Amino acid sequence: MGYDIYILNPDDTYAEGDDNYFRFAYTAMPRTLDTMHNFGMLVELPIPEAPSLEAYGLSVEQLKPDYRADTATAKRLAEYRAAGLALLRAAPSRPAGITSYKLRYNEGFVVTPAEITAALAAYEAHPHAAMTELPVGDQTWSRWVSFLRRASERGGFRTH
Repeated sequence: MGYDIYILNPDDTYAEGDDNYFRFAYTAMPRTLDTMHNFGMLVELPIPEAPSLEAYGLSVEQLKPDYRADTATAKRLAEYRAAGLALLRAAPSRPAGITSYKLRYNEGFVVTPAEITAALAAYEAHPHAAMTELPVGDQTWSRWVSFLRRASERGGFRTH
């Protein structure tokens, strides 16, 4: 169990290549989040409420792959799925960093280039940032920062 993080292309597809993937073990992510918090890279916002099936007049059975929906139900299913995708992509219009729940949970949240850019700006403004990337000891942090820089130039990233 862990966190699989994939850089996205601007068209929301996954970028190809090993440099566009990062993996955190389940036990390693809290340390990384603590470090990011200490550098001012994270923003604490509440998790948006997921759309409810009832709000769209749907039931769990209608989500099953073999369900044969009539036209009206198919439209409601499409609207429900679109609302779920919008929730995964939700971001402040002027982010001050990466919304922490997007990294805390591996539900497929998208971290936008604007969120990453703001987080990197906070990190790089910190007086001790340069020391954290020195080539000594565990290189996870320096690899993570390099990954963030690449993701900021693409379409952001998605966490699973």
